[in-house]
Amino acid sequence: MIDELKQIKELASKPLTNDIDTRRVEIIMLKFKEAPEVIDKAIHNIIHNTEHPFKLTIFDNRLNSANTSKIWNKLISETTCDYILLIDSDAFVPKCSPCWLSRMMESIDETGLVVPVSSCGGGYRQHVLKPQTYPSFKMNNDIWSGFCFLFKKELYEKVGKFDERFYIYGQDSEWAFRNKKDGAVMRTDTLVEHLGSYSFNSDPIRENDKLYARELFKYLTKK
Repeated sequence: MIDELKQIKELASKPLTNDIDTRRVEIIMLKFKEAPEVIDKAIHNIIHNTEHPFKLTIFDNRLNSANTSKIWNKLISETTCDYILLIDSDAFVPKCSPCWLSRMMESIDETGLVVPVSSCGGGYRQHVLKPQTYPSFKMNNDIWSGFCFLFKKELYEKVGKFDERFYIYGQDSEWAFRNKKDGAVMRTDTLVEHLGSYSFNSDPIRENDKLYARELFKYLTKK
């Protein structure tokens, strides 16, 4: 019985044939303290505006539970997909053709990391981009907003896990800094609406964690 359970566990950790053939993406969303209508809209948009094969995982990460980095690392280690997209629960993907995820997947092989344009609340704004960068360009910046980003699991394994010393903020920036040699590709034709820090508005934990994350990031990146 024990040997059989070990075999089952080993098989469960291997990519499924259809995941490989279809290049299915696991979309991971963490739930915090959103109003029901906010996360409902975020989930609705993913389900109805995504044509590329995907698996949607929603994790209820209320306060006093494990931090964002730990949850991301746990869920990424368990996925059978070769491609992962982490998205905030207050980010709304657009309806377009080809769909937003298909567009991002078109650029995934360039660096293994793709980000969209943000309408607000962090990230890159559409109005600052030049026409000649359309539809995608290689970013030279060390950091970017992690409200929505797509990456290959093999890149994650190469760069390493998200630093679990960060709690709510900062782990995406520090991870991007470690990957700055290869950088990321931005799809300028993929505009994702982002409310920005919505889950922690008027929450003292948010401001304290921002200060902590800023100082930790400075310490880690100056080495």
